[in-house]
Amino acid sequence: METLENCDLQDITEMWNRCWRGYYYDMSYSKDHMKVWLDLSQVSLQHSLAILDKRRVVGFALLAVEEKDGWIAGACIDPEYRRYGLFTLLIKSQLNLANYMRLQRIFLEVLEQNPARNIYQTVGFKSMRQLNVYRATTRTIYDRQRLTAHPLKQTSPEEYFKIRKTTSFKPAWQRRENYLKRYSNLWALINQAGTAGALFAGDKSGPLLDLWSVNLTGAEELIPTMLRRGGKSLILTNQPNDWVFSFLLNYGIIPSAKQIEMCIELS
Repeated sequence: METLENCDLQDITEMWNRCWRGYYYDMSYSKDHMKVWLDLSQVSLQHSLAILDKRRVVGFALLAVEEKDGWIAGACIDPEYRRYGLFTLLIKSQLNLANYMRLQRIFLEVLEQNPARNIYQTVGFKSMRQLNVYRATTRTIYDRQRLTAHPLKQTSPEEYFKIRKTTSFKPAWQRRENYLKRYSNLWALINQAGTAGALFAGDKSGPLLDLWSVNLTGAEELIPTMLRRGGKSLILTNQPNDWVFSFLLNYGIIPSAKQIEMCIELS
């Protein structure tokens, strides 16, 4: 077992794509996509571990670090090397390294149906909440309901995060402020009462990064306008069971995948 400190981008991309073969959905990355994702996630390669067999990576855990918190950005074993107890060994070793680094907590997200969830529980991770993933959800049901659009105001990312901090919204790792600020050309929308907001990257047709509301009224004001802006689909990850989730569920929009956010407190 070694750290990934000396792995180049080509090796990391090959390792990633090979180990995720046969997953529940396509996890393959191009080299350029991998570079962008590693930069966004701030993965610390010198603190991320790999299991090697004859100098070939057959399992890995990628660790991102923010102050005293860590996040396992991906952990996987090559399909040819599974069922030998390597994943448990990998995660325990990663936690030992995190303890050595004096991190206080480690977070991760795992698909609800993934057997790896049982291993995480065995080594001490606790389930915190469900996070919902929406992929290419069609807009037809919204059109049929004739939902009313409400006026929204555009605001700066700084003001957006300042308002969001005053709410009860608790973002998952990839929706934390420091993570989102690594995207370029951020712009944001807030409802008139300041009780709901959305954050985007890029131009007016750029991806939706964050969406929250502190009550049902805010969701009712924000989401119909979002759908008109976003074309035929709503793509959103790591959405907790909040007012946004409830609004979507009321109109028949269910998550395309469910994840469990987990955390372990380190000594």
